[in-house]
Amino acid sequence: MSTQSWDPFSNVPQGSILSHIRHTLRNLLLRFAVRALTLISPSMDALVKRIQSSPGIPVPKPSIPYWSTPSAHIARHGSDSGSVVPSYADVVIIGSGITGTSFARTLLDYDADHARHGEPLQVVMLEAREACSGATGRNGGHITPVLYAEYSDLKEQYGIDAAKKIIRFRLSHYSELHSIAVKEDLLEVSQCRQVEAFDVFYDSGRFKASKEKLAAYQEDLPCESADYKVYEGPDDMEKLQLSPKAVGCFSTKAGAIHPYRLVTGILSRLLRSYTNSFHLYTETPCTEILSPERSSPIQLYSVMTSRGVIQTPHIIHATNGWISHLLPGMRCRILPARGVMTAQMPWKGLGTTPSNSNNGSSWTGTRSFVFFPGSSAHKYDYLTQQVPSPLGLPGGACRTYPPPMGELMFGGGFSHGNGFLTELGNADDREWNLATGEYLSHALEDYFAMGDHNKGRAHSRVKSTWGGILGISVDQLPWVGRIPEKVSRRAAPPSLDRNLDVKEPKANHFDINGDAKGPIKTYPNYTAPSRASNHLAAPGEWMAAGYTGEGMVHAWMSGKALAYMVLGLDRGPHITRNDTETKRGEEVGLENWFPDVFRVTQERWENIGVEDLFASFMD
Repeated sequence: MSTQSWDPFSNVPQGSILSHIRHTLRNLLLRFAVRALTLISPSMDALVKRIQSSPGIPVPKPSIPYWSTPSAHIARHGSDSGSVVPSYADVVIIGSGITGTSFARTLLDYDADHARHGEPLQVVMLEAREACSGATGRNGGHITPVLYAEYSDLKEQYGIDAAKKIIRFRLSHYSELHSIAVKEDLLEVSQCRQVEAFDVFYDSGRFKASKEKLAAYQEDLPCESADYKVYEGPDDMEKLQLSPKAVGCFSTKAGAIHPYRLVTGILSRLLRSYTNSFHLYTETPCTEILSPERSSPIQLYSVMTSRGVIQTPHIIHATNGWISHLLPGMRCRILPARGVMTAQMPWKGLGTTPSNSNNGSSWTGTRSFVFFPGSSAHKYDYLTQQVPSPLGLPGGACRTYPPPMGELMFGGGFSHGNGFLTELGNADDREWNLATGEYLSHALEDYFAMGDHNKGRAHSRVKSTWGGILGISVDQLPWVGRIPEKVSRRAAPPSLDRNLDVKEPKANHFDINGDAKGPIKTYPNYTAPSRASNHLAAPGEWMAAGYTGEGMVHAWMSGKALAYMVLGLDRGPHITRNDTETKRGEEVGLENWFPDVFRVTQERWENIGVEDLFASFMD
């Protein structure tokens, strides 16, 4: 036995001991404050009850986003009345948005390319509604990483190396998505393109604080920040067509995309390429997950759906804002939140005024914006613009879709009028916050120099308004990786090479506190695992979620990283593998580009709570 003395701070991951103590005391004070507020504020009491409850499964008949009009031909794939799910799958993916699609593409293509066994992996994707009907098909279309604004805080909390890795991970998304759009022959239809991204400030104090953050970011990451430009003063604002109320802005390179068409296009290709091994079932919610029946000779999860039961060793949770319905342990860790988006027609003259950057040519469709109207960094709105025809959709296969007309894709307003009191914990996207929708219908008039002939026409320009559900991580970082049993509250199946060993079975579910309980009844129709599953990591539940409104710069690479983990190519020090697996793990190089602080760990789960989110709003 070791004689080393016990250190109560030995598990504090990166931050200093002093920071850890401050964090603990702050959360205790906030916890008492929140409890006190619930006693005197009905709105706060309702908020706390919502975030502690299940978000349920996605509601039927949601609001219709601009992006999914018209819907893709696979929108209702596998939803006909006679569809029955297979009794077995090597992997079951729950969710058909960008995360689930990234995971499926990486897993299936890697499996096919490396031919590690005689039969392909059997993969089932379940979607509660139409394909890509969640946040991916409802967002703003930005591929604009959060960089300088968070860098200093990331550096203080996790250290400089981890902070740099997070920044580079976010930055990698545009080049990755553009490359995929080219490879999948979806570049035109997805409109994936580079844009000049502007952060525009209307409060001098916020602009000054942001310049200080940008300077700190540029000092540590000179290559990554080389494209930044700073504009300030009335002449610059006029040349950029911004309102005289703007005090300054930054610009850098970023991306924009039609996310729905990219994802549904990729899913269409996967269904064609892997006809016998990839199966998509829309309008097929997963209603429950049962742990292995410990008396069964073959122990697998039972995934319950309205179209039957699927036995599987691996479950992938890719449901973001709805993640805590099937994973109650993630309540108060990832919260649903309802946002609002609009599609608006541009007004005459916007995009045609000469500017410093384009020498007089039109910038229509080549810029994106984040607007900060006040002193708070948490109050912001965001804008992209569709590339108008004929530049956007010149023809060919794209003729199946109506040509874009330069629509302004404008969202935000989440903090407007304390909307978080009603929207945080809200997973109903059939509707949207009406006050926020009204605000978004006219806010652009305050952000741009419109000209007198355009004023007063705000409502007539709004083509579409819809709601969408975000997944808010209380520590502001995504959650990616294997889910500990205390979090899932289900025991994982044994490794497949000893799946017949049931002499000492584990308890197969947990109570609300994560303590083991006895067995629960499951279904007897087991199918033996395929040989392909023996080449994957040990059975379990996995997740990638909690992007906090920044899914387009977190989700794709998180789904890709998760696929490599399930493929057994995660090169952690605790991983035992043969020489071939080690070589392939080195080729993947997950540890070189995936931030370890994103990993799902029991320690992380235990050390944070919703107080961390409330504290972030106070910073």
